[in-house]
Amino acid sequence: MYTFPLEPDELIIKKCLASYSSSGDNLTGALYLTDRRLVFVGYVLNINNKYMDDVTLSHIKEILPEKTFFLIPNALKVVTITDKVIKLVVKDRNEWLSAVYRQMELVN
Repeated sequence: MYTFPLEPDELIIKKCLASYSSSGDNLTGALYLTDRRLVFVGYVLNINNKYMDDVTLSHIKEILPEKTFFLIPNALKVVTITDKVIKLVVKDRNEWLSAVYRQMELVN
């Protein structure tokens, strides 16, 4: 259901269901970490309107742990080199944070 085109030889490292928030868009879908980028895929209103946002790992300025409702440690804040802010709610936030850091080090 949540699919996106992979680049040649690109590998998916990690995936999970996630919520996405950026520039007023709030969606549910799936988050993927590949060996090159972070990709969110969701649907707007129905299954025919796919939404995809991806950030090349080398374009991530910072990724920080966040809490929802100031209490639940289940969110990530991604800031790109163009200062775009993406908030992602995921299961096992700290595992995601470690995995993204690890891949960022390999890319940079």
